Amino acid sequence: MKTSNVIKGLGLVLGCAALSCLYPGDSGLAPDDMLAPSVSLPSVSGIIDGCAGYGAGRLAADYNLVVDMADGLSPEQIQQWQRRYGLNLKYNSPYARENALLVGEVRPDLLSSVISDLERDELVEAVSVNEVLSLSKEELEASSADEAQASALGLGKYPNDPLFKHQWHMNMVEAPFAWKFSQGRGAVVAVIDTGVAWKNENGFVACEDLAQTKIVPGYDFVNRNHLALDDNAHGTHVAGTIAQSTNNGVGVCGMAPQAAIMPIKVLSGAGSGRVSDIADGIRYAADHGANVINMSLGGPMPSSVMSKAVTYAQKKGVLVVCAAGNDHRSNVGYPAGCDESFVVSALDAKGELAWYSNYGERVDIAAPGGDTRSDANGDGVPDGVYQNTIKMRNPKEQGYFAFQGTSMATPHVAGAAAVLVGQGVNSPQALKRILRSTAVSKSWNKKGQVVGAGGLNIGKAAFRVGFVYNAVRLVLALVMALALGAFSRKRCLKEKAAALSGATLGASGLFFLPFLLNAEGWFSWLALPMPAWDVFFLGARAHGNLLMCSCFIPVLLSLVAGKKRLLRSLLAGVTIGWAVYLLGEMLMGTTVLHYIPYGLGWLWWMANGLFCVCLAQVLLEKTAE
Repeated sequence: MKTSNVIKGLGLVLGCAALSCLYPGDSGLAPDDMLAPSVSLPSVSGIIDGCAGYGAGRLAADYNLVVDMADGLSPEQIQQWQRRYGLNLKYNSPYARENALLVGEVRPDLLSSVISDLERDELVEAVSVNEVLSLSKEELEASSADEAQASALGLGKYPNDPLFKHQWHMNMVEAPFAWKFSQGRGAVVAVIDTGVAWKNENGFVACEDLAQTKIVPGYDFVNRNHLALDDNAHGTHVAGTIAQSTNNGVGVCGMAPQAAIMPIKVLSGAGSGRVSDIADGIRYAADHGANVINMSLGGPMPSSVMSKAVTYAQKKGVLVVCAAGNDHRSNVGYPAGCDESFVVSALDAKGELAWYSNYGERVDIAAPGGDTRSDANGDGVPDGVYQNTIKMRNPKEQGYFAFQGTSMATPHVAGAAAVLVGQGVNSPQALKRILRSTAVSKSWNKKGQVVGAGGLNIGKAAFRVGFVYNAVRLVLALVMALALGAFSRKRCLKEKAAALSGATLGASGLFFLPFLLNAEGWFSWLALPMPAWDVFFLGARAHGNLLMCSCFIPVLLSLVAGKKRLLRSLLAGVTIGWAVYLLGEMLMGTTVLHYIPYGLGWLWWMANGLFCVCLAQVLLEKTAE
C-alpha cells in the first residue's frame, strides 16, 4: 500500500471521529415543565410567566445558607444527606439541579456551627452565608445628555453614531482601531447584573440602541423567568458598553458590537442580590455558551460558593471579568477576590486612577470608569461612561446617561475580551495574558496605587492577535514551504504562486485586509487563518472543535485534488499553513480544545500538526511526478 494512501486513510479516520465533536454540546433552553426539579426537592419558587414581580425591589428568597453539593447527586441522595443534619434545603433555581446548588434557612444562632460542620462533609464542595451583594451608591447616580445636543460625525465616517463624540472612553482604549480587526462576531458575553432592557414587554421599554444587538437566551434568577429585563438601569448600561449597536446612525457605540449579550438577572430593581443567585447565574452562563462573563457587582465578604462557581466557569473556558469595587482602598471585594477572576480598576478621563476606585495587588488591569463630577474635555457632558439605558428604576423610559464606577470599567474589559474571542482566542488564560501584556503602563505605583498591568488598550491587543501573530505564522509557513521544496525550480511560477496562496490562507489568512478596508464586514473571515474560520461561520463556542483543529480538513481536501498539479500545489500550501497553525497553538495556547483532557492538548496539536507536515510532503511529491 502506498504511503500517501496510508496517510490519507489514517487522517480520514481521525477526522471522522472529530466530526461528532464539532460542537461542545450546548444544553440550550428547555421548556419550563422540563426544568422543574423533582417534587422531593423543589426550587425556591415556581416559574413565573411574564414580568411579574419586577420593580418590587425584592430578593428572590430570604435564605441565609447556600450549599454547593457534589455534582451528580440525585434528589433522593440529597434528601438522605439532609436528614443527617436536620436541614430543609431547596434547589436555588430550576437550573441548579445539575450542579446541586442548594439554599435554606437556618436559625441565626446556629448558622456558624452548621457551616463549620458542612465544610468537613465530603459531599459538600462549598458552603457559605447567603450574603446580599449590592451596587454602590456612586453607581446608582447618573448624569444625562439629550441626543439632540450632538451632531453627526459626518457622512462616510465610521462609526456614524451621533453621540460617539461623547464617548471619550472608546478612544482611550483605541476601540475604533481594534474594530478593523474584530468586532466580536461569534462571541457571547453574559451580563450578570440587574437585567437588560432588550424587549418591549408588559410596560418595559427596549432601549433603542440595542435594536441591532444580538441577544441570546438568558435567565432571571430574581423573578424566575427567561426575559431577564432590567428594572434598575445598571445592567443595560453595562450591556451597552459591551455590545451597543454601532454604526447604525443612532446613539452611541459598544466595545464589541457584533458580540451577543446573554442577560442574566441576579440583582433586584434596588440593586441587591443573594450569593446563591449570583453563583447560579455564573454556572448558567458557563453551561449555556458564554465565552465571557461580566460581573459589575460585589460585596465585602468572601464566599466559597461563589469562588467555586468562578472556578467552574474558568474550567469550562469562560473568562470571568469582575469589578474591583468603589471604596478607594488597596484591596478588592468579591467576586473580584476569587482566584480566577480578572479584576478591573477604574480610570478617569485623564487616564488617572479614578478617585473612587479600589486598587492593589489583586487588580489585573484598569479601564475607563469615568468621573461624573468633571468635564475635562469640555464637550458639555460629564465625563462618565456614556451609554443608552433606561431611566433609573423606571423601565418605561430610556435615554442616554453617563455613569461612573468600576462597574463601568469592567464591561470595557469584557468587551475587549469579546473582540479577541472573535479573532479566535478562546482560552481564558490567553485572554488574560494578551490583555495584560498590551496594557498601557502608568506611574500609579508611585503612590502605591497598583492597578495591575496598567490601562486597557484593545487596539494594541487586537493588532497583536490579528497582525503580529498572523505575520509570524506566515513567515514560519514560508520557511516550511521552502524546506519541503514547494518553491523549487522544478515547479512553474503558477505552482509556486498557488503554494504561496495556500500557505497564506492556511497559516494566517489575508490578515492585511483590515488595513485596506474601513471596518469589519463580510470579508472578515478571510482575515482569519483557515482553522479559525469556524469562529465566523459557527460562532466562538464552536472554535476548538476537533474537526477544524486537526488534520481532517487537509486530508479531505487532498482526496478531491485529483491529478491536477496546480490544485495539488494549492492544497500543499494550505496543508503547510494548517500545520503551522496547529504546531503554533501547541506553543501559544490561545485555543481551548473540546473533549481533550486538560494537559494533553499539546499532544493533540503536535500529532495533527506533524501529520499535516507529512501530508504536505506527499502532495508536493505527487505534484512533481
